[in-house]
Amino acid sequence: MLNDLRLREGRLSLQIKKLKKYEGWRLEKGQTLKSGTSYYSAVIPGIERKKYLGNDLNPDVINVKKLQYAKAATSILCDDIRLLENLTSNYVNTDYETINNTLPISYRTNISKGVIPSVLPGLPAKAVNWKVEEEEIKAKYPPYKPEQLKHPAMDGTMMRSKSEVIIANIMLMAGIPFVYEVPMRIDGQLLLPDFKILSLIDLKSVIIIEHQGMVFVDDYADKFIRSVKLYLKSDWIPNQNLFFTFDNAKETLDVRQVTSLLRKYVYPDLKLDYYN
Repeated sequence: MLNDLRLREGRLSLQIKKLKKYEGWRLEKGQTLKSGTSYYSAVIPGIERKKYLGNDLNPDVINVKKLQYAKAATSILCDDIRLLENLTSNYVNTDYETINNTLPISYRTNISKGVIPSVLPGLPAKAVNWKVEEEEIKAKYPPYKPEQLKHPAMDGTMMRSKSEVIIANIMLMAGIPFVYEVPMRIDGQLLLPDFKILSLIDLKSVIIIEHQGMVFVDDYADKFIRSVKLYLKSDWIPNQNLFFTFDNAKETLDVRQVTSLLRKYVYPDLKLDYYN
């Protein structure tokens, strides 16, 4: 919940920046017609006379209202975030591992081996802003063949295969920032990379992981080759910032492919041995 509030606050902060030109504008509502349409003027800093804007559909009227909403919502979200941060700072997890570690060494046991670790703390501000911006890009496009999005990841994102869900859940549990299927154009053609990932090593390097779950099927293999050719026309270079993972002949994913990539290029301290 705390991460969700931070993401929402990040989106609103970006919106406030985009509407910066309307800072200080004060709307004055004028005549309202029987139809319900209202007309507005605005008091603008540095301009002596009021500026007539028009009705509710005027872009300036809409943007001033958007700015005021974003500022009010940000204020409330910041208060909620502070409250939750104060709450969580005093919260003690009641899982086995946490309680076991509070015991004297003589009384501790090792039966917790294999227990899923807790999710890492909230993302750094740079990572939050990156994820917000990428999600905004994604939101501009309708989902591609939404009927194929049948498998939910831990955060509720619907995905096309169980292997993709495994990859996503690894990153979610490790606190790694990524976005699923962010549309991008190369040579005028649209691509939907499975996972666009921000490195936590420097908070600026980005890698793509494309999972090829049906590469044994001829049509799918042809599609894979076409996408590789397209990537080669761009700055995405295989085994440098572009990586491919594959299901085996039994249509299952060896997660060591994923964890080794993430440890090397994204998060060296990744610990997910329970998957092996």
